[in-house]
Amino acid sequence: MKSYTLKKNGDTEELHLFEGDMTTEGCTSNSKSICKKMDKSESGGNVFACKNDKDARTKCAESGRKVCGICVSHLYTTYT
Repeated sequence: MKSYTLKKNGDTEELHLFEGDMTTEGCTSNSKSICKKMDKSESGGNVFACKNDKDARTKCAESGRKVCGICVSHLYTTYT
């Protein structure tokens, strides 16, 4: 199952979404954000971690305009 973590960029304060997987030990997160514009190493901390897509959409909406539009749009895409 996919999991999502919202990280704050330490320099710009912009929030980027990282995709990962739920595991028996918790969750993982990729080294690059969904938009590929932020590396994990640039993180100034997590806003949330290990959320499913539904919960991530809600939390991103609550965080407002600071969330990267490219990253958050991924939560609304359906693949066939």
